[in-house]
Amino acid sequence: MLESFRKRRNSAFIVVAFAAIIIVFIFWGVGPSGNGENDSSVVATVNGEAIPYREYANLYKKEQEYYKETFKEQFTDEMARKLNLKQKAVDILINRVLAIEEAESQGMKVTPEEVQQAISAIPVFSKDGAFDKELYFKVLSSNRIKPAEFEKSVEADLMTAKIREKVIKDVAVTDQELKDRYFEENRKIDLSFVALDASVSGKSVNVTDEEAREYLKKNASDFMVPATINAFYAYAGYENMAAKAKFTEEEIKSYYEANKNRFETQPAVKARHILVRPDPKAADQEKAKADAKKKITDLLPKAKSAKFADLAKAFSQDPGSARQGGDLGWFQKGVMIKAFEEAAFALNKGEVSGVIETEFGFHIIKVEDKKDGGFLPLKEAEPSIKQALAGDKAKAIAREALMTLDAKVAQAKTAEDIKKAASADKALKPALTGMFSEDDMGVELARNEQLRTAAFSLAPGQVGRIVETEEGAYLVRLVERKDAHVPEFAEVASDVKTIIAEEKAGKEAEARARALLERAKKGEDLAVIAKAEKLKMEQSGFFARTEGFMPRTGIFVGDKEALFKLASGAYYPEVVSHNGRHFIFRLSGVKEADEAAFEPRKEELKARLLAEKQDQALSGWLKSLREKAKITINESVL
Repeated sequence: MLESFRKRRNSAFIVVAFAAIIIVFIFWGVGPSGNGENDSSVVATVNGEAIPYREYANLYKKEQEYYKETFKEQFTDEMARKLNLKQKAVDILINRVLAIEEAESQGMKVTPEEVQQAISAIPVFSKDGAFDKELYFKVLSSNRIKPAEFEKSVEADLMTAKIREKVIKDVAVTDQELKDRYFEENRKIDLSFVALDASVSGKSVNVTDEEAREYLKKNASDFMVPATINAFYAYAGYENMAAKAKFTEEEIKSYYEANKNRFETQPAVKARHILVRPDPKAADQEKAKADAKKKITDLLPKAKSAKFADLAKAFSQDPGSARQGGDLGWFQKGVMIKAFEEAAFALNKGEVSGVIETEFGFHIIKVEDKKDGGFLPLKEAEPSIKQALAGDKAKAIAREALMTLDAKVAQAKTAEDIKKAASADKALKPALTGMFSEDDMGVELARNEQLRTAAFSLAPGQVGRIVETEEGAYLVRLVERKDAHVPEFAEVASDVKTIIAEEKAGKEAEARARALLERAKKGEDLAVIAKAEKLKMEQSGFFARTEGFMPRTGIFVGDKEALFKLASGAYYPEVVSHNGRHFIFRLSGVKEADEAAFEPRKEELKARLLAEKQDQALSGWLKSLREKAKITINESVL
């Protein structure tokens, strides 16, 4: 299953490398972040351009979350290693840099209008179907992304989309390719098979102590018992500590003056508009444009005298604002299309514009209110200042509380003494973990990498440095430690012998299956061989390659093209091993695809095959760019 999933995901990684979906920067963490650990380090350089560690860390984290959501409890560290997620995350970022460099070398550019249009089209920034400036800034702020950085990322993504389109523009699928693929995918086969497993011989496998000891010596890491610790920790949550924070009027004023730029407001207008679009389906676009302009020009006198909102509801073709009477709310400069923005900011409160042309069509704008730029008064800024000061002071209060506890904990002799010392401060949350390993995600200290590293680096009785996380600070003291070790032979002898016995039996069964296959390929009848060997001859039943797995065996067949090209009565040339069983296959029946069903499925197949060929073209193109590029990966930070 994992292998098939990996194959299906390959194209998705290429798509991410050319992310036309701009919102990927918020939800996949590829874009800029103002709060990355190791912010100054780089994960790779591409032709001298550094890729910040934080971009890699954010993308890798989101990839892990995606797979955890997909596989649930089946997702393990081992699966993550097999999927090679760390390397894939780095490759995505490297491919993105190379794509942008190539686009720039070919003279491709992205206009500010294209960036604005792309951002306005992102649903997460829309409210009631229309772009909402306040929501835009709120979403970015909650993700700790500055608007300028986000817009730069959008520009980069639009650039990769443009170069991507150029690379794949000549990729096509012929009718013959479609037919070949259709008949290949929908050819059904029925297989006769014999399956051998370790139990078929009926013989027990003897394993000596000497063999088991030698196996344990060579494979010690497979039996390694991980290090476990028992730790005390106290948690000081910033939210609780903020309630203790106190500050003077002077501190509020000082903060205001020192951070005045945070309270600067930009000029803004509150406006409505009516939009009339040229008919995009019209054969004569010039006439359609003239008709749209005439229609809105005829509306202009009414817009200046009648109720503007009613006209917008009746005639505007903007799906986002028409239902709200053309209401666009408040917006600052840099949000709307340039021509629209210039016209809106040139109007006074209550004025109605003439006909304004943009790439969307023709507009009439009414400005309902205006705000001049300036600084928010101290009184209005005070709530946010208090919140900021409380957040800053909460960290200091948390550290002070933990430092006070640190001295008491150092004197405590038992775990109970430690808990008693911590209980004096009700704002602290003390806990004793019990023995746990680094992989035990049920323990709070193990779930956070910083805390886990800090706890497992301590010696028994040692108190670590205060560890600060986003939510609060921790003080950790190690109570007990059991280092990683290979168990004594007596503890695992039975398990080791069982493993060796299973391996021996499995090898014997596989060797026996190969011998039987060779006999069958030389002309002996498999059914006769099976009967003589007291093996059961079975049938898979008809199935197609598109089904993914062979019935009755659970074997993945998506990567076994040769199986579906066998001649009638022919044997698959290899023994197929799966879940401890070893299979010999012979083609016993074929049902060719129904030609009449080709046409109804042609378009779906064409889209899929075209996507595959586009992926192949992009992969080849990326490979050629990488071969010419100077790429250095900082393996130490992966």
